[in-house]
Amino acid sequence: MNKKRILLSSVPLMLSLTVLGCSTNSTTQPAASTKSESTTASAVTKTPEATKAPEQAKPIKAKFYFDFAGLSNYITDANPTLKKTDNVTLEGVPFTDTTSYQTAVRVGFTTKEAPDLFKWWNGFKLKELADSGNLADMTEQWKGMVADGVSSSLAAPLTVNGKIYGIPASAHYWTVFYNKKVFADNGLQVPTTWDELLKVSDTLKAKGVTPFGTTIKDSWNGFIWFEDLMVQSNPDFYNKLVIGQAKYTDPEVVDVMKLWKSMYDKGYFSKPMAMDTEIAPAFAKGQIGMYLVGTWYESYLTGAGLKAESDFGSFVLPPVKPEAGKVVISEVTPILVSQNAKNRDDAIRAAVAMTKKDASEKMLEIFGGLPTRKDIVASDPTIKVLADSIAKDNYKVVTRYWEATPSELSEYGSSEFIRFMLKPDSYMEVLNNIQAKADKYWADHKSIGKGLRS
Repeated sequence: MNKKRILLSSVPLMLSLTVLGCSTNSTTQPAASTKSESTTASAVTKTPEATKAPEQAKPIKAKFYFDFAGLSNYITDANPTLKKTDNVTLEGVPFTDTTSYQTAVRVGFTTKEAPDLFKWWNGFKLKELADSGNLADMTEQWKGMVADGVSSSLAAPLTVNGKIYGIPASAHYWTVFYNKKVFADNGLQVPTTWDELLKVSDTLKAKGVTPFGTTIKDSWNGFIWFEDLMVQSNPDFYNKLVIGQAKYTDPEVVDVMKLWKSMYDKGYFSKPMAMDTEIAPAFAKGQIGMYLVGTWYESYLTGAGLKAESDFGSFVLPPVKPEAGKVVISEVTPILVSQNAKNRDDAIRAAVAMTKKDASEKMLEIFGGLPTRKDIVASDPTIKVLADSIAKDNYKVVTRYWEATPSELSEYGSSEFIRFMLKPDSYMEVLNNIQAKADKYWADHKSIGKGLRS
C-alpha cells in the first residue's frame, strides 16, 4: 500500500454530521469544528496523563483485533511511536472476513479471551455491546484526550446512555470514486444530477467500460446501493425506515428497488468482484469507471498505483429526486476496550496512547478520511476537495445503514440485498423477507433506540 505523508496545519477539517434515528433519540455524528476549537498544539493544556514521561509508564502489550487489512501496517508504523510516548506495544489479531470477525469478538466476550482493543462500529452496533455490559467506560479518559487535542465533537457517536466508549479511529464519507482518465477520454464531466449520472453511465457502457464496480464479498456489502438510492430519493423516509417507523414494503422502498433493478437491466454494474483484490486493479485499468464506497477505499486505489486527484477523484451520488436535497452518508469507526479483558486498565491506556498526535497521524495515513484531532489536517487532495464541497453546499449528513439500524436487521437486510443483486427480479420477495424480519424484531425491541446520544 502506498503511504501518504500527512502535512500538518492549524486549520481544522472536521465533519458536520447528522445521524439518523427518531427525532428524540438520534445518534449524533461529529459536529463541525469552530475556530474557537481550532487550538494549536502548543496552546493545548496537557493533563498529567497526556504529559507522563515514557520512563514513568510501565510497559504494556495489548492485543488489537480488526478486520481492515491496512491496520496491520498501522501497527508496524505506530508501535515505535507508541513505545516511545507511552511504553505501549500493540499485537495485531487480523481477520479477513467481517462476518467471522464480528462473531469472534462477540464470542470472545463470553470467554476468558475477550479482546483488549478491537475495531468496531458506532450507532446501534455500539449500543448493543454497551447495553450488554461488554464495553469499558472511557468517559473519564475523554477529558484528558480532549485536553490533548482530540475533537470533542467525536465523543457524540461513541456515547450511549451518557457514557463514552472507546476512541475514534476514523471518520468517513461515502462517495463515488471515478477514473479521471476514463472520464476525460470520453468527454465526461462529474454528474451533478441523476439524469447526468445516467448519461455518463450510458456513454461508458457504449464505449465498453462498465460504469460501476460491485462486490458481494462479506454480507455487509449488500446495503451500499440500497442506502444511497434511498437517501438520495427520500432521506426523511430512510430515517424512519431504519428505526422501524416505516416498512420495507412501502411504495417509497419499492420504487427504489425498481430503480436499482433498472440499473442492472441497463448493464450499469459489473459482475460481483472482490473489493480488496479485484475492483481497484480493474478501476486502474479503466475497465470500470466508478465505484461507490467509503472514502477509506482510497488506500486501495493508491495501492493499485493511482494518484489522488491526478488519476481519480470523487463525488457524492446526485439526488434521484431534487426534493431530496444534498445528502451524503457517513460512518465513524471506533476502537473499543472490552470490559472483561484480562488487562482492561492497560488496554484503556493503550487506547488513549493511540489518540495522541503522532499515532493519530499514522492512523489517518492508513485509514484516510477526516482527522480526529484538531491539530491535524489531511493533506490528501481528494478528501479535502470532497469535504470542502460538502461543507460549502451544506449537505445533510446521515449515518449509513450498517450502523443506523440494529445489527440483526442490517446484517439480514444486507444478505437479502445481495440476493437481489444476484437476481434483480426478486426485489419484492427480498423486501417481504426483510419486512417480516423487521416486524418480529421491532415487536420484541420497542425501546432499543433509547440511550443513543442526541
